[in-house]
Amino acid sequence: MILDTGICKVYHKTNVAGAGAMPVYQDTLIAEGWYGELNFETAPVRPAGPRENVRTDTRVRILQNRRINNHDRVLLSAEDGVVYEVTRAYHGTDADNGEPITDLSLEVVTP
Repeated sequence: MILDTGICKVYHKTNVAGAGAMPVYQDTLIAEGWYGELNFETAPVRPAGPRENVRTDTRVRILQNRRINNHDRVLLSAEDGVVYEVTRAYHGTDADNGEPITDLSLEVVTP
């Protein structure tokens, strides 16, 4: 897959509050690079009772970065200032060329 849709910036939420204080989060850049958009479904074909329902607003593929986890925040250059939160990060290899990749399922977050 060609990663040419735009630039993806991934931020980790870091608590910068002092000990015993209410959490104060600051975004720390952990990854930046090109991304490609992936196809996705918005609803499962057969919903199951005990399964957790997670909303997906978009899916993207980037070069592999195993530091990315759920709840990290993402900015995509093709989007106009929309902030996303990672709901699922898949670290694996591209079936076409064997390159290490990370697929991110993203949900829009209201700032």
